[in-house]
Amino acid sequence: MRDANPIGAVADGRGRFYEGDYQSPLTPANKAGRVAWAIVSATVFRWSPVPCFGWRRLLLRLFGARLANTARVYPSCRIWAPWNLVMEADACLGSDVQCLNVDPVSIAAEATVSFGTVLCGASHDIHSLDRRLVSGPIRIERGAFLFAQSFICMDVTIGTGAVVAARALVRHDVGPFEVVAGNPARVVATRRLATPPG
Repeated sequence: MRDANPIGAVADGRGRFYEGDYQSPLTPANKAGRVAWAIVSATVFRWSPVPCFGWRRLLLRLFGARLANTARVYPSCRIWAPWNLVMEADACLGSDVQCLNVDPVSIAAEATVSFGTVLCGASHDIHSLDRRLVSGPIRIERGAFLFAQSFICMDVTIGTGAVVAARALVRHDVGPFEVVAGNPARVVATRRLATPPG
């Protein structure tokens, strides 16, 4: 029979297990900033018409995002912490993208994150009884394309010109110009760019 109380675990007054004095890495200032951003995001950001990319860039910059003047963020995109977002020229976060950027998320020039994609920069330590928060950065390199409803895990870099197929689960780095698909994502092809005529 398995031991119901693993070594080192302590039960709190409500019978839940925890490990010592774990403190969340999220500071009070971080939490206050996210509350303020949640209000702005749910109102004047989300209600803005799709073509108003400049207005949404302004709002994100007010909360610390570093965005090129031609970066595009759609109004239904959900961003956890604008101050951890960097977008270069012509980078795009599409409709219904979820950007859980507890650590920095960087999107290089001409990279596209398509409809419903999840950029998941945080998780919980399953080996810890108190399920402590863990996080890591996500980097999407120049010209990469993430198709609809793909899921990108923390500590992942999507290489230059790479393609992530729709609904792929990406847990490891994707090399330049690789095409990955599946759950978990595997390399299925190498992208070959058409040579312009003439």
